Amino acid sequence: MNKRVEMVAEMQGLYGAFSFSELLLQKIWWRGDFERERAVTTEGVPVRVVHAGKWNRLGGPDFRGARVVLGDGREVTGDVELHVHASDWNAHGHANDPAYDGVCLHVVLFPPAAGQRTRGAGGREIPVLPLLPLLRHDLEEYAADEAIERLAARPAGRIIEELGVLSTEELIQKLSGLAEVRWRQKVHFARLRVQRLGWAAACHQTALEILGYRFNRTPMLRLAGAFPLAAWAGGVSVETLLAAEAGAWSRQGVRPANLPRARIGQVVS
Repeated sequence: MNKRVEMVAEMQGLYGAFSFSELLLQKIWWRGDFERERAVTTEGVPVRVVHAGKWNRLGGPDFRGARVVLGDGREVTGDVELHVHASDWNAHGHANDPAYDGVCLHVVLFPPAAGQRTRGAGGREIPVLPLLPLLRHDLEEYAADEAIERLAARPAGRIIEELGVLSTEELIQKLSGLAEVRWRQKVHFARLRVQRLGWAAACHQTALEILGYRFNRTPMLRLAGAFPLAAWAGGVSVETLLAAEAGAWSRQGVRPANLPRARIGQVVS
């Protein structure tokens, strides 16, 4: 069995260096947290993701049994491999590894250099899908949210231990400093969203993202893209909106008041 190596890219952000890992890229693919309707390969072929595949945390391709429809309407079932850089495919020796013979799509964060191709056994060309142009947020915001999720998953005892040794003044200073950094990040990313979408569309997207909370943030964002503000004002039904993301909604661990039907109903009404 191949040993899985976690690759991490170090980048300079607005408030210092941050890291973006392949694991985070895999989460984005698994959640569908990108503008899927605009997905095209480096050759300009549209890609529609029917099923992201089963996440494989062991050796071999990252996702097994994915289903994608390419530009000619042909549905392909196969594996999906993800890398931060397209060159990692060759660097990791995948072209000569039989475990990767079933890969039908190579998903990368950064678009590859012009003319760069991903090839499997026998020179078979594998379509490459860059995600960077499709992401809804700045890379730094994805990384910041991921860091917060990791921190929130720490045992409560560790948090108490770390903060308990601080004096009241030190605690206030530390929390205030972190809150200030986080606020500046949010303002920065909000400004970018307004510049990209315009004020009304940015508010529409942000409102739905907030109503999705942690578990349904991604499908709510996709609804915002598929149904502009005018569609909601025009009387689109709750059933239509729920059906548009059927199978993507998460209900486990969600309070009744935060369930998709309840939150969408608040907006529609």
